[in-house]
Amino acid sequence: MEADTLIDVLLVLAFILVGGVFAATEIALVSLRSGQVDRLETQGGRGHAVASLARDPNRFLSAVQIGVTVAGFFSAAFGASTLAPSFAPVFEGLGAPAPETVSLVATTLVVSYLSLVLGELVPKRLALQRSVGVAKLFAPPLGQFARVMTPVIWLLSLSTDLLVRLLGGNPDATNDEVDEEELRMMISGHEDIPEGERRLVDDVFEAGDRSLSEVMKPRGDVVFLSGDLTLAEAVAIIVEQPYTRYPVTGASFDEILGYLHLRDVLGRADDRSTTVADITRELPVLPRTNRVLPSIDQLRSLGAHIALVVDEYGGTDGIVTLEDLMEDLALQGVAAGADRHRAEPEHRARLHPAARGEEPRP
Repeated sequence: MEADTLIDVLLVLAFILVGGVFAATEIALVSLRSGQVDRLETQGGRGHAVASLARDPNRFLSAVQIGVTVAGFFSAAFGASTLAPSFAPVFEGLGAPAPETVSLVATTLVVSYLSLVLGELVPKRLALQRSVGVAKLFAPPLGQFARVMTPVIWLLSLSTDLLVRLLGGNPDATNDEVDEEELRMMISGHEDIPEGERRLVDDVFEAGDRSLSEVMKPRGDVVFLSGDLTLAEAVAIIVEQPYTRYPVTGASFDEILGYLHLRDVLGRADDRSTTVADITRELPVLPRTNRVLPSIDQLRSLGAHIALVVDEYGGTDGIVTLEDLMEDLALQGVAAGADRHRAEPEHRARLHPAARGEEPRP
């Protein structure tokens, strides 16, 4: 192979590898989870550059697409214009008809194959396995490239957003939610998490699968306050109870007006002009079939510590507090782990009689 041809081959490979760098960087940035992005941002330097780029997908995706397209164009065009004529004599010597055409087709196929393997598949596979490392290595240069290509990226982003909206999508929407099943699979397949911790997470999820009907305080055990009571009358009842929150009823126990907090009546033991209904707080309502974990999430998102539990007809079934849910979750998780630990030594003893000082059976 002549020196000029060798240089041409190396240039084509260089263009392919440059495209591979862009493809790897894209996959690395896309596969970063929000928690990883937050941690990278706190590291400063390259980590901060990665985080800022990962939070601007329009910018880095446009930059990657420009880089991949340009690299692919040059590798294909350069290969067709320089390598094909160089290899035409080889096919002519083999007696191939129309050697120039055969050389062009063969060169295009080889360049396409190398572009797929070296420029797409291998870089993306490696980037998926080492997303943080690849992102920290190549994202800062990609950011510089994006800065240079800002006018082109602006035009591409504008066009992309417009078309996404026309197709009924939201260009600003992301899908970073992980459901319970995905989280379980992620934890069970993560080799860096010890087996004991994986079991603990499973126990928590199993406890969280319990329904509110299993953990709520039943209606018969709840201390209700009538909305018609004056604050003085309510205080007389509250001082004899250990609770801080009391559901407030209207005409019946199925007509709940809200709830009263102990703080709302402090210093108002002599107030006979204000009724309980006048100062009730809003009480969230949850169906008795709700599971524990989603209910905790709902209460936390509402900033509430208590909820009314209703049956399938909307009638009052009981109440549940955030503290009760958290306590039940912890107790059930610990109980499940304790039951398993009690069973495991017995199982090991049966498997290994020598552990009890006995001779193994033949």
